[in-house]
Amino acid sequence: MAVKARETLESKQISFTTLGIIMVVVVGYTLLYNQFANTLEDYRLKTIVGVISLVIMMGGFLISLRYITTAYEMVVTHDRLIIDRKIFFWKKTVLEVKTDDIKKILPIEEAKKVDGQMRNYTLTNMDGKRKYVIQYEEQGKICCVKIQCTGKFHETLKKQVKI
Repeated sequence: MAVKARETLESKQISFTTLGIIMVVVVGYTLLYNQFANTLEDYRLKTIVGVISLVIMMGGFLISLRYITTAYEMVVTHDRLIIDRKIFFWKKTVLEVKTDDIKKILPIEEAKKVDGQMRNYTLTNMDGKRKYVIQYEEQGKICCVKIQCTGKFHETLKKQVKI
């Protein structure tokens, strides 16, 4: 299984604007919680509200951390396209398609709705990495996957698929 092309798509660093918005939300949430907790006199109710607030904050933090640290590793071999999703040190193969099953590789602007499953393995807009739609056949249905890659990776994939 010779690797013809390999590309890693990593999310870019968080911008100062996004960081500022997150800080405003955290400070505002903390102030609102503090105002609400000060109005309560029952200790048990204060504890319950505190635990619920902590769970909400931790959940929001973990969800945002997941989206910030997601990376996709794409590999084209002589007969397969393999996409792995990495979150921190967890790695999972999310797509493995034989190149013989791939029907079309289109820019995202030219894509049409398909009857099978639609998957999205793209991140925010990045310089030099366009978004493409790969249509492939799986169990008799035409399925679709959105990827984001450089022109070199796209050309190598097209050569392997022979479109």
